[in-house]
Amino acid sequence: MKRSPTARASKPPSERGRPREFDIDEVTEAAGRVFWEQGYHATSIESLCASTGLFRASLYGAFGDKHGLLVAAFDRYAEGAVARLRERLEADLPPREALRGALLHYTQVAARLSGRHGCLITNAAIELLPADDVLRPHIETTLRRISSQLAAAVARGQQAGEFDPTLDEQEIANYLLCMIQGMRVLGKVNVSEKELVSIVDMTMRALL
Repeated sequence: MKRSPTARASKPPSERGRPREFDIDEVTEAAGRVFWEQGYHATSIESLCASTGLFRASLYGAFGDKHGLLVAAFDRYAEGAVARLRERLEADLPPREALRGALLHYTQVAARLSGRHGCLITNAAIELLPADDVLRPHIETTLRRISSQLAAAVARGQQAGEFDPTLDEQEIANYLLCMIQGMRVLGKVNVSEKELVSIVDMTMRALL
């Protein structure tokens, strides 16, 4: 995601708090944590102001409304998620080990207490789609980017002779995407990391 320039938020002289200049990335990251923990509809403007340190007028001036802030927070979260996945998949390891390691990361995250909140990408899709026509393309684009990264990883494994060359890499990538999102949902309930690891191992065997 292209970084936004520093925003200038105007507020009455009587207001005290954050200075007029604030960092958009810091604000969207803080807001994203609130949306992730509480969900969009349950998040109040007051809680967003408290988490970002900004006044209501400043948030509205920079993002238009609560939904505008959600879109900005989602994009920041998604950019980081895609970048971290790419880094794991392109690690200096044999392709099969790199893919398995990337998938195991999701089992570790889902099994932690913080994993009970799920993933902002998954949560937003479940809570707001299909009705949210503004956020929809952001979610769809993010999922396509994740799928493309997975397809490239499968193709590298096939070229290295580690995966079945007759498999369609995009079909496998879509399957892996469904599996990852499913694990994020399972992580919201009391599913152990051992159980999630078994899902990853079964998936890896299917690629041989």
